[in-house]
Amino acid sequence: MMKVRLLLTITLLVSILWIGCGEKAVKLSLKFNEGDVYKYSLIQDSVTTTEFMGKKMEMPSNTEMTITQKVEKIDQGAAEIKITYDSFDMKMNVGGKQIPSNMGEKMVGKTNTMKIRENGEIIEPKGMKAMVGFQGMSSDVNNILFNLYPRLPENKLKVGDSWTQKQEFPQSQIDIVMEAQYTLSRKEQKNGYKCAVIDSVISMTIKGGDQALMNINGEGKGTGTTHLAYEKGVLVNSEAEMDFNMSISAPLPTGQQEVPTTTHQKITLSLL
Repeated sequence: MMKVRLLLTITLLVSILWIGCGEKAVKLSLKFNEGDVYKYSLIQDSVTTTEFMGKKMEMPSNTEMTITQKVEKIDQGAAEIKITYDSFDMKMNVGGKQIPSNMGEKMVGKTNTMKIRENGEIIEPKGMKAMVGFQGMSSDVNNILFNLYPRLPENKLKVGDSWTQKQEFPQSQIDIVMEAQYTLSRKEQKNGYKCAVIDSVISMTIKGGDQALMNINGEGKGTGTTHLAYEKGVLVNSEAEMDFNMSISAPLPTGQQEVPTTTHQKITLSLL
């Protein structure tokens, strides 16, 4: 009986030690090599509602595209990535009416450049240009990507670890402050990659800048989930869902007119 108890005790201790030592902390980062090429699917759905002079108007839109990202060069840990539109389809609706658009035909084959660091910080674009992408008013893909790359910390992480990032974008016309709370929630396989799953909670404040011609106030809140291949250093999948509330007032001949605007937006980026 004593031998059985001793064996059970040893087994329990070994199990505890195994659980405690089984998980290794990982350093999360994007890994760039000149010439690397990746293809992605990008889907953006948004509904913007505005109210002007007592009338409400809904403007839903859907953008679906496939893009190719090629690392052109690397400079001091930052990659310059050329983004090529392989396919592009955009649908817009204003006041219940479909708006004809040939934008897709014009965009296919065009290129943009994005600069991004290994920690996920997008160097370009910033400020108002990026905000346009947030609210679904732009087809510029590197604006949309702005919110799909989590900012990664310098230290190694284990499952359950959290970190916070704050970014400020002061501009002459608009000031933006964004805070994000990230958590390494788990590790799992996705599309054949060993992935770190990062959940995020995002908040944002928007105010008119010192030289703004209009009075602008707003806020945004949302959540996101990113699958990052931690061995390969590649973004496998990233989703973000945001809600924005904006108030813009401008002087008109009839007096100061306030235009409240709300936007619900969901964006998904998937490695093909």
